[in-house]
This record gives sequence, C-alpha cells and structure tokens, in this order.
Amino acid sequence: MGVGVDLLNVKQWPKILPGFIICLIFAWIGLQWDFYVIGELGKGNTEAKRILKAYKEKGELLTYEEYVQKRQNEYQERLKKYEQGLEKKKPSKPFILKKDDYDKLVQTKEIPFKFTFSERMNQFQFTYVAFLLLGGMLIRNTIGLPKILQDGTLAARPIIKPGIIILGAHYMWSDVLRVGAIGLVLVIVFVLGTQIVISIWGKKVRADDGLMGLMGAGVGVCGVSAAVAVAPVVNAKPRDFFYAIGTILLFGTLALFTFPYIGRLLGMSEPVFGAWVGTAILNTAQLVAAATWYGHEALLTANVVNVVRIGFIPIVVMWAIYYYVIRPAKAETGEVQKFSAWQVIKEKFPIFIIGFFIMVTLNELGVFTDTQKSILYRDLVRIFMAIGFAGVGLNIAFQDLKKAGGAAFGIGFTTATAKAILAAIVVMLLGTEIFRIKG
Repeated sequence: MGVGVDLLNVKQWPKILPGFIICLIFAWIGLQWDFYVIGELGKGNTEAKRILKAYKEKGELLTYEEYVQKRQNEYQERLKKYEQGLEKKKPSKPFILKKDDYDKLVQTKEIPFKFTFSERMNQFQFTYVAFLLLGGMLIRNTIGLPKILQDGTLAARPIIKPGIIILGAHYMWSDVLRVGAIGLVLVIVFVLGTQIVISIWGKKVRADDGLMGLMGAGVGVCGVSAAVAVAPVVNAKPRDFFYAIGTILLFGTLALFTFPYIGRLLGMSEPVFGAWVGTAILNTAQLVAAATWYGHEALLTANVVNVVRIGFIPIVVMWAIYYYVIRPAKAETGEVQKFSAWQVIKEKFPIFIIGFFIMVTLNELGVFTDTQKSILYRDLVRIFMAIGFAGVGLNIAFQDLKKAGGAAFGIGFTTATAKAILAAIVVMLLGTEIFRIKG
C-alpha cells in the first residue's frame, strides 16, 4: 500500500485523512472534467457536426423548435422499431443542443469554440486520467505538497485495486483463461526473463546484490510492490531503495505519458495495447492508468495480463532466495539452505487477485445484469480509479525521479526498454483477436 502507509491501520488514519480527502476532491474534479468537457461537450460537437452536414447537403436550417421536434420524432421512430423487434439495441435518448448553442451555430455556420475545444481534448486523449496525472504532477512540482498531505496521497494509490476487483464483473472465465494463458507465456518470457537478465548482468559488473535484487524484481515484475517483497531477502539498504525505486518510477512515468501516443502511432488496437502495457509498464497504477487512457478494451486486456504478472511475485521472491541466498551459500560451504515455497506464496500472494477471481465467477454464474455491470464500471470502477490516479499524480516528484543513478540505473533502464520494444513486436504479431476480451 505504499511504503510505511497502511489504510487498514486505524491508528494511521489521523495522518492519512487530510491527504486522502484532497485526493477525493481532486478525483471528483477530474471526473467532472470527464463528464462535462469530454462527455457533454463531446456530444455537442458531434451534434453540431451533424447539423452542419445536413445544412451543406440539403440546405436545411430549422428553427430551434422544429429542430427539437425532429430529433424527438427520430427517437420515437427508432424506439418503435426496437419495440417491434426490428432493432436489437434500445436507442438512447437524443442529445439536443441548448437553444443558445443552436442559435449561435445557425448564425455563424461554425461549431462553437467550447465544442471544438472538447474535440481537441479528445484528440489528445486528455481524459480524466490525463487530467489527474498531469494535474497532480504539476501541483507536486510547482506549489509542492505539504508534509501533512503526503501520507494520505500515498494511501490513495492502492485504491485502484478495489477497482480492479470490481472490473472482474466484466469478464467470463473463458476470456480470463484464454488471455491469461497467453499472458502467462508473456510473463514467463519477458517478465521473469527480465529479472534473470538483470540478476546475471549485475553479477557480471559486480553490482551490489541488494540493489540488483530490487532492480530485477521491480523492473521485471511489478514495480514497487515486487521490490518491497524482495527487499528482506536481499538485505537491501536504504540507498538501494532510492536507486531501484527511482529507476522504476522514472521508466514508468515516461512510459505512462508516451506509450498511449506510441500505441496510436503504431496503429495498435485497444486489446493489443492492453497486452503491451500489461507486459511492459512496471507499476500496476501506471499500467492501469495508461490502459484506461487508451480505452476500455485496453484496460480489460491489460488487467488480465497484470493479474497474471502480479501473481508471480512469490515466484520472484523464490528466485531471489535462490540466486542471492542459496546459490552463494552453496558456493561457499557446499550446503544448500532450505526454505518453504508454500510459506513464501502464502505471505506474498496479493489477496486482491482472489477478489477479482470471485467477481469473474459471479459474472459467469449470471449474477450481474448488463445494467448492473454498466453501473459498476461507469460509477464504482471509475471512482476508485480516479482516487488512485489522483494519488499517483500527486506523488510524481521530479526529485524522486532523480534518485535513479549509476550502473544499476543503466542496467535497469536498458533492460526495461528492451523488454518494452520486444513485447510491442510480439503482441502486434499476435494480433487483436488473441487479446480481445469478449465478456
């Protein structure tokens, strides 16, 4: 839940509450941005374009009353066809421009500025995700974040995890097993492969075991969470945390703000992009943010791959025990130290994954209606995600990113970049249908 911060610890609530409330307020503002600028103004842009198109093609310019009546008649006709079984999907109520906006459109024959502004925000994918991440980063690195708020903003980041659990209501086990099986191969090849490469490379250049153990776990598997899990095994020093977590945050931050645009440039579909970030971005919060930024389908696919990846944290710990504890001891004394694999799995397995699987099972049993699933995603998931993204944005401090340094940074950053490039090639070759979640 962030180093030194535990939202479940009642004794910590007094120091967590101020910053957490700030994240709640910031998240609410971000969601209002999404609803009004991206949602309502976006619909206005689409409607204004439709009216202008009719004018150019037919010379049609109705009075406002005629325009409203026409839109309502069109809706009633479509609704009648739906009730007669001629249309499968029930039509949504039409978006109707306000009188002032319609009159301005008719007079100028141009789309009002607020609608074109919304279109620009859509083109740059400046949704609530970008608003919260960039806005939070701007606040943190200009006016700063008072110490009294820091613990609360750290505690807000893991609120993304309840969102991931609820997202399970959108999956069927057939999707989870199909995409999860492919994700398993990606995780074994790229994620565990990255950790092994960093471990061996670190030995070759005689880098500190504690630092390389953290770097391998963090860059290979799951960012800060994996690094924290491995730290006691490799006897990591505070300095090792600075370097490893600095590298993880720097790469993850750069990936978060560049991968969505790289994905568009490469023509990645949403499922393919989801598989890519699920494999390549280091931290759960950052990869969920990047996938959400790209689109709903991207999030669904990224979530499955990420669940598989996070489930490998105990395996990562066992690798660290073998490579940094058992292997050196055997080389020195010829004796093999014993450890309990089951104990490691029991202690390190992320509990929220079980919650996700329970939600998938409930959906498989038909517990949730389409309306309920829509509400779960539209309301609860977005609220949890927004709170988490607010916490992420407010904790991207340039001074923390500068903590990466030395040969270890070069090894970690180079390996993470190579993993991202190779993973992009592989997922694009596999294609959209392989990774699509049908739900």
